[in-house]
Amino acid sequence: MAEAQTIVLIPALFLGAIIGLVELFFVHQDERGMGWLGHGIHAIPATIFFTFISMNVGFALGFLGQSVAVNWYVELGVRLLVAIIAMLKVSAAAAIVGRVGEKFIHVLIIGALIFAAPYAWDFLGASLVQAMPFLEFQIGG
Repeated sequence: MAEAQTIVLIPALFLGAIIGLVELFFVHQDERGMGWLGHGIHAIPATIFFTFISMNVGFALGFLGQSVAVNWYVELGVRLLVAIIAMLKVSAAAAIVGRVGEKFIHVLIIGALIFAAPYAWDFLGASLVQAMPFLEFQIGG
């Protein structure tokens, strides 16, 4: 049976908001003069959503009977799939507006940040939790 996982809530919202702001800055840079704020404001909730999924892949796999300790490559693959879907969403949103769109490197950076968010949290989370204790909140476990 799979080990108990927790839902990572506040860290996912925190990192998702940061990645969303990065995406908003990229939209501002790439689509200047085209009403970038109106077009780019949806980026924040979208990146929070994709980051939440990326950071909770282990929890979802636990429901499917997959142990992350044994099948880490499945978790890696699902996380990669989530990042690719996020990149497609970013590209599609920019293409719908037309004319300019986002640069491919910016789309790639957003996908890489969403993919790397759980690993970045594992690496930097303890330091951030000491400074901001509310970031430790998790559901389950």
